[in-house]
Amino acid sequence: ADLAVRDPELVKQGMSVITLDDIRWERCNIKAITLLANILSQQQARDEGAQEAILVRDGLANEGTASNLFIVKEGLIITPPKSQHLLPGITRDLVLELAREAGLPYAEASISVAELENAEEIWITSSTKEVMPVTRLNGRPVDNGHPGPIWEKMDALYGACKARLRLRNSPPDNCYD
Repeated sequence: ADLAVRDPELVKQGMSVITLDDIRWERCNIKAITLLANILSQQQARDEGAQEAILVRDGLANEGTASNLFIVKEGLIITPPKSQHLLPGITRDLVLELAREAGLPYAEASISVAELENAEEIWITSSTKEVMPVTRLNGRPVDNGHPGPIWEKMDALYGACKARLRLRNSPPDNCYD
């Protein structure tokens, strides 16, 4: 089977996201068929001209409607820790593994809305979106409005990992097996 193919124009220009209150139940870490709240939030994002919505609960940005969230702050890659408020993604885990292997500094820590709004870079990850840069948040540019240099490094690492997987044609434990 072919791996996901991202829209090259969206990769180049970056995504637009909005923040919305998280109206889901308290066990977001359980994948279930009751995803109506996610679908409604995704539709609101599209209605507002964005590709994704970042869900906020108690002042913390947790994840997107169908993606995990990363920011870069002072060169540090940050993603919210696994909890009942987010669905842990395999792409999220791979990005953390790639950062560790490449020596890129990262942390699993809560992200306040203020930190999100002032981030140097914002990314979202998922199996279908891979590692996507966010260049607009709530209609405003993220930093300079272009994908950032740390995202570029991570995207290259992810692409190299994907290429190794294609050559191997079998699922490894990680990209370095």
